Amino acid sequence: MKILSARFLIAVFLIAVPWRCFAIDAWPGGTGTTIATYSDASGLVWHEGRQSLFIVRNAGTPSLVEIDTNGTVLHTWAVAGDLEGVAIAENDSYLYIGIEYPERIVEFNLEIGELTGKSWNLSSWMNGTAADGLEGLAYRNGYFLVGEQLDGKIYVFNVNLSVNESVSHVETIIPYAPYSSDISGIDFNSNTGLTYAIFDTSNALLELNSSNAIANHYTLPGSTQEGIAVKTNCAAHLADVYIANDGDGTILRYTNYPISCIDADADGVFIDTDCDDTNTSISSNQTYWRDADTDGLGGDETTSVCSLTAPAGYVANSSDQNDSDFDNDGSAAGIDCNDADNSIFQSQTYYRDADGDGLGDAFTLTESCSLAASSGYVTNSGDPADISDSGRFMQINGKSLDLFGVDPTTTAYADANYFGDNWHEIIAVGLKAKKAYITVVRVKGDEVAIAKRRVAKIKKKHKTVSISTQLSKNKFTTRFSRGKKPVWKIKSNGSFKR
Repeated sequence: MKILSARFLIAVFLIAVPWRCFAIDAWPGGTGTTIATYSDASGLVWHEGRQSLFIVRNAGTPSLVEIDTNGTVLHTWAVAGDLEGVAIAENDSYLYIGIEYPERIVEFNLEIGELTGKSWNLSSWMNGTAADGLEGLAYRNGYFLVGEQLDGKIYVFNVNLSVNESVSHVETIIPYAPYSSDISGIDFNSNTGLTYAIFDTSNALLELNSSNAIANHYTLPGSTQEGIAVKTNCAAHLADVYIANDGDGTILRYTNYPISCIDADADGVFIDTDCDDTNTSISSNQTYWRDADTDGLGGDETTSVCSLTAPAGYVANSSDQNDSDFDNDGSAAGIDCNDADNSIFQSQTYYRDADGDGLGDAFTLTESCSLAASSGYVTNSGDPADISDSGRFMQINGKSLDLFGVDPTTTAYADANYFGDNWHEIIAVGLKAKKAYITVVRVKGDEVAIAKRRVAKIKKKHKTVSISTQLSKNKFTTRFSRGKKPVWKIKSNGSFKR
């Protein structure tokens, strides 16, 4: 029995199972609209800088036409030869036109509207004839892709654009084994990173990725398709696909063709790493810090979002030493009595100064989140007897006393320390009709009590009274407006007599 060679088995396998063979998908774009008609239209390219479409024709004059997206003619030129493809390289002031046979590329200067004289012959590597030679031309990442109608292959060339006839063959791509001929147009789009190859006999469109593997495989509308150009709208994830038909010369625009751009916003960051490929101002997630106390300073907690604006509750810095402390005075919110003022963090105690002597009552106090005492209060508690009176009642160190038992018409009081101890003697006098009500109150801190009350009859009705003290003699004198001056002697228990 004859043993089959490994090469033969591989060939049989490729025939039975075509390389990268899978089902062809339906056309994903919209219905075509004719925007222009040029007989023998054979190649297209979209010029992003000029926002226009260039058409080459393999017969007829003009052979090179520039139109806008509505088909309006912008410029025309006569270029000799069987023109079958057109491409744009790095400098978009030049077009590179593919001649069918002998296969070659020529350079056209758009600024002067003429061929430059530079040409690169490719026929040493390609095997076409005048009827089935070069049919498609595209420029991809520094290399020219040239489609040969005869074998359906894409030939890759390194062309030195500065030197006439300086060209070398790099590789040959066989994109899809069943299409062994009739490649009719090629386009490369840098936004999608895909090469678009069309085959007119099969009415097929192949999308090839950077590794020349098939990304998508679609049925192409129409027939006798000779040229393709893809105009992308990366933000919308759609493209307009322009197809030149050699049979009837129509140039058709197919809208709503789905795409995914590798760098939709052209910021130099590809879509697989660009967090928002529709926004040139941002390409990576930004870190923001939680600002829990809303002081504009961020703490330790972070979030990462694709935005140049911090989300609510976050800021762009991490400067906060305590993110629960708005005023950053070292005292957290909830403990800080005023977290909007870093000069104060705890309530202050103030003492009532009812008698206005600058000394406060230790037993009548208030708490205030302020470094300034409110009216009627002071910062110290040094008053041994803080007194305020209102008629028959007197407030002394937080205690309210009914001094006289009646409502006097006028009052007076004096504060004295007769015996050099911790007790103060408060002497109060109230006048009503022809009576003087005299009361001595003894005060030591919050011990406040009436020690002695007397009612003295006076012969005449007096309008005013005053009190003077003689500490060394343990006496006090009450002086009335009509000259009467009773003198009283006081004891340590607060009792007194004339």
